[in-house]
Amino acid sequence: MMNKQDTNSKESQTAFSTGAQGAFFEIHVKGHLDESWSDWLEGLDVTLLQNGEMILCGHIGDQAALLGTLNKLYGLNLTLLSLSKVEQKK
Repeated sequence: MMNKQDTNSKESQTAFSTGAQGAFFEIHVKGHLDESWSDWLEGLDVTLLQNGEMILCGHIGDQAALLGTLNKLYGLNLTLLSLSKVEQKK
């Protein structure tokens, strides 16, 4: 029998499941990097906002790649504001 903690654990594990082919994500952070960082950040598109924030968006292949990208942002001392799995822009 599953207790509430087990249920919450399973829900959190699947919250950002990227599936077999990955998914399209938008990562909103406080701070700026220029376009030259795109390759280092798995090819994500970099959009700078005038308020000192930026949005990184693009396809991320799996959860390991997502975690790797988030770890890189953490290593650069950028504050994560939001992470969203979104429909791919056409």
